[in-house]
Amino acid sequence: MQHRPMIGAANVLPIGRPRQETVNRTDFTNTIRQPILNWLNGNPTKRPQYWVLFLDIPSRINAVTNAGVYPADRDNSVSYELYSTSVGIQPFVTHINMGDTNACIGYINKLENIATNYSPGKLIISASSGGYGNTNYYFDDTRFDYASPAPSLGSNALSGVLGVNPAASVTYSNAVEGGLASHVTAGSNVAGYLSWGFHSSLGTFYATDGTVKWTGNTSWYLVETVESFNGQRAGGGGNFIMWFSSNAFGGANYSDTPIGAVTHVDEPGCVCGVQNSAVYFGLWEAKKTFASCAWNSRQTSFFQAVGDPLITK
Repeated sequence: MQHRPMIGAANVLPIGRPRQETVNRTDFTNTIRQPILNWLNGNPTKRPQYWVLFLDIPSRINAVTNAGVYPADRDNSVSYELYSTSVGIQPFVTHINMGDTNACIGYINKLENIATNYSPGKLIISASSGGYGNTNYYFDDTRFDYASPAPSLGSNALSGVLGVNPAASVTYSNAVEGGLASHVTAGSNVAGYLSWGFHSSLGTFYATDGTVKWTGNTSWYLVETVESFNGQRAGGGGNFIMWFSSNAFGGANYSDTPIGAVTHVDEPGCVCGVQNSAVYFGLWEAKKTFASCAWNSRQTSFFQAVGDPLITK
């Protein structure tokens, strides 16, 4: 509230429960949903459309609170459950829940810096409208088992962006998997990035081990990957904790971390459960808010959007 411009008077509700990633349904109902419903009932003239869940608020609902990567009894994400059952208002729920307090502060500092320098006095922060050069998209469809039937998420993203702006700068890889040389591993002035992550030669730690590196104006872009557990804090494959790490994508002190990401907190079931990449990146190119880009692309109840809701390209 002190550093995110224009929200000093935002409504705040403390959630009093132990810090953990996974919560069982009874505890979710009693310690998360019910306090929120109580607040809404006590403030009948207030129906916030944008909700942000911060670090240590659980993101997964499961009968077993220490459930691993692929629990047998999956349940909805916390954000989807709040979206779908909160007195009919269907709020856009996003998370600022990066790896630790420092990572969250680094993210908020980025919001403040871009707002001050490129979008002063605005509630909806836009980098490019103030001259920030986040102009290039990088979509990487190269993956293992290339011959197996699967939607080409990168191709869909390409179509979504060019459908909005035929002159947009998009680098697209659709090569047969042949090691790192067949992938997009470098770029500059990034507006959006999609890959199949560890389902390819990129490996699990592509965001933090120097495999994929960005340069230039690369503080304000969206990420989507085709990885089942990228919304889990210790999920198999790449995940949002890595994407928002201090050294992510070749940067330092959070310089090259994304400004928004779509993820799933449990296995979405098939590739068709991964977010609709054409909608996600197309709306971003159209300068819609991250909340709108993320939630309109949702195709699973295990959905989690990471980032500030009121930002645009």
